[in-house]
Amino acid sequence: MPQTDFGKAIASLTMLMGYSILAVPTGIITAELSQEMNSHRQLVKCPNCSRSGHESDALYCKHCGSELADPDKRVVASEIKKAP
Repeated sequence: MPQTDFGKAIASLTMLMGYSILAVPTGIITAELSQEMNSHRQLVKCPNCSRSGHESDALYCKHCGSELADPDKRVVASEIKKAP
């Protein structure tokens, strides 16, 4: 256990670095997973409110509740372009 102010400061910085070693990679992985999940979402456009971003198997609009078209007859908004 550090007794001096300098030792306490070094111990505090070491603890913060230890937390960041765990937190930063976790944040990066979470962001990548979220981006990958959103890229697989079909951008089905609602015929009633014109909002898009519904899941590919959605039957009803998540915003207004109106029925979405059959999967074969759906209007799909432009796809999200992934950065190269």
